[in-house]
Amino acid sequence: MGSMAVMGVAFISCSNESLFDDNAYHKQKDEAYTSNFEKRYGKIDPNQTWDFTTDTPTYSMVSTGGATRAAASLETANFTCEVREMDIQPAISEYIADNLPKGQDNSSKGRKFEMVIGENDFTVVPLFQGCASYYWELWMTVEGVGEYKIWSKGEGLKYRKAGTNDEFQTVGTGKDGMDSNAGPFEVKAPSYTFNNLPTGNSMAFSLRVWTSYDKFLAYEQNPLNEANHPIISSSVDAWMIDLQNAPVPVGLPEGYSATIIGCEDNKHGDNDFEDLVFMVYGKPVPPTKRVEKVIEQKSKRYIMEDLGETDDFDFNDVVFDIFYDRKEITYIYDNADATVPSDTQTRTLENLGVVRAAGGTLDFAIMIAGEKVWIKSKNVSKTEMINTQRGYNPYYVMGEFKATGYIANENNVSVAVEDRGSNEGVHSIPFPEAGVAPKIVAVPVTTNWMNERVKVPTDWFTPKPANN
Repeated sequence: MGSMAVMGVAFISCSNESLFDDNAYHKQKDEAYTSNFEKRYGKIDPNQTWDFTTDTPTYSMVSTGGATRAAASLETANFTCEVREMDIQPAISEYIADNLPKGQDNSSKGRKFEMVIGENDFTVVPLFQGCASYYWELWMTVEGVGEYKIWSKGEGLKYRKAGTNDEFQTVGTGKDGMDSNAGPFEVKAPSYTFNNLPTGNSMAFSLRVWTSYDKFLAYEQNPLNEANHPIISSSVDAWMIDLQNAPVPVGLPEGYSATIIGCEDNKHGDNDFEDLVFMVYGKPVPPTKRVEKVIEQKSKRYIMEDLGETDDFDFNDVVFDIFYDRKEITYIYDNADATVPSDTQTRTLENLGVVRAAGGTLDFAIMIAGEKVWIKSKNVSKTEMINTQRGYNPYYVMGEFKATGYIANENNVSVAVEDRGSNEGVHSIPFPEAGVAPKIVAVPVTTNWMNERVKVPTDWFTPKPANN
């Protein structure tokens, strides 16, 4: 209603187009927006800035055919994941203890690696959780599809000393876990069977790591607090090692094979790779290959509010990611069997922008350094609301653009929006200065945007201690 009142004043006082004052009109709209923002989220600290991202690089696979494109999105891939419980025999526990001895540096036994998806289904099974103090989630990244969360620390994993009738113990989220020196163990483990993923595409695994379970809960409540951001470790940047020709669980038909993968939860840890150990099996298991190229890049997600309304605060009217400081790293190996590269070559890549969603029905243009780099109406219907309804796909691609001229620490982005109440017809919304009610916010790319007409939680913009 406040927005309607402002519009009414503007049109009554400026019915003569030649006398229309765009500056006054937009000032009134901004004042209404600020008032509504502070009613919901509280008074804005004059020093509050609106970039909540870190400057930490991540590593990803090199796409063989447009991994960011929508053609093989989660929607169109149409894969299934069936969850069961399976019994794991003590022989596998013994194999883990022998091959990944606790407290020893086991990094030479593995390599940076990817898997290649075959025609048959495959199954991922958490087998062993060491006495690790950190908390993590196990994720899978499939080229052209996106990321999929498989398992959380402690979830459904139970064990007991082999040969006893003891009750099965659950593995929790804290420091306590399975001590391989106290084994071997019988294990009841959750299993995750994947079917119908795109054949021939590359696949990598990763952990999202928090220093404690409490930090994870804090992140869930407020993903904008930098102190709670996870560290992302993956099989393509040497946080995991693959053990080939591992024993398969008892009871599987003939023809199945398995790879056992050991993980570290701390880049400054002991490198025994037994903080988490999981198995991938199939008929046959998807083959692993050493990583010969990887992309190192940094990223930001920009989420935007106010394409017409001044009080819905769902911040999904424009959602786009920018990947910057991008490098393609090629690993040089001395021979076909080598697991450790002898040298590397680095090639600089262009900055890349990916448009994810549009919750408004107005036309807009994404601008970098004052130049238009992507226009909604030239790619999709300007009146269509795209990928903001419940169950939206966080890896959907409305479009891509070259983010030439992008300067990350300046956040030199803006959005030019069709404005039906303006004499000029367009309203340019820049990245906000400190202390101003934000219409654009920079967040980590692991942060999901709101469903349509669902307000951003108040925790996102609740005043924080001085260091945040």
